Amino acid sequence: MTTKIVIHAGFHKTGTTSVQSMLRENAELLDPHVRVYLKDAFEPLTERARAFSIAPKKRTLAQVAKAATAFFDELTSTDPRPILMSSEDLSGHMPGRHGLDCYDSAGLVMRCLTEAVMQRFGTDAELTFYFSTRSRDPWLRSTWWQNLRSTRLTDDFQSYSSQFDAARGLEDILEEIAEDIAPARVTSFLLDDMADLPLGPLDPLLTLLELPELDRSRLKVLPPENVQPDTGIDEVFLALNRSTLPDMDVQDAKRHLRKLGRQQDA
Repeated sequence: MTTKIVIHAGFHKTGTTSVQSMLRENAELLDPHVRVYLKDAFEPLTERARAFSIAPKKRTLAQVAKAATAFFDELTSTDPRPILMSSEDLSGHMPGRHGLDCYDSAGLVMRCLTEAVMQRFGTDAELTFYFSTRSRDPWLRSTWWQNLRSTRLTDDFQSYSSQFDAARGLEDILEEIAEDIAPARVTSFLLDDMADLPLGPLDPLLTLLELPELDRSRLKVLPPENVQPDTGIDEVFLALNRSTLPDMDVQDAKRHLRKLGRQQDA
């Protein structure tokens, strides 16, 4: 029996949170048709992938391989349902953190996953790596916002984006991944083109999985998540990050402001 496996491994800020929320929301309807594994099911693997992204050494890559093998070895090879994994952290830390300006480590991590899959399910396993992508400027602005709200980033957007001028784009990373994991398949879909799809960013994944018995019309579509609010709150967060307030106070202030923003949108 040939096992179909789709790994949604990135990228950050390309609708991944929305995909994972819809997978959780529709878990009962999906379960008869596909085995869905989200980050909490393979967290040791994502932790090691992120560690490798900031310390790309043989030792840290070996830890990725060990965690990948441990995860896939727990999966039965006799279940006829395809397998779906989804976590952007498989590609490493988000660029803009730890001095990273792109996903240089992603190809080697995907190779570890490929080798673990082939070892567990055989070389005839039908393995596809799927990446949601995004146009450069909106992606940079979204990563800036995410880093602004989650860390003490003190760069305004112009300064932040200038750090990526010489960085490789997402398409370049995809080409490198394709070389590293051949003959497994790599495919991608642009977030900008997902708005008109019936199930938004979840749609391309379900198409890849080929689930003829699944009634897609019964699936619940959720609104986009982790979207930067259009309220000028980014300037407030930037001021907080640049202040001398303790980290805990800054985090509390951001949390309160985000809550107020959600109440305003409700």
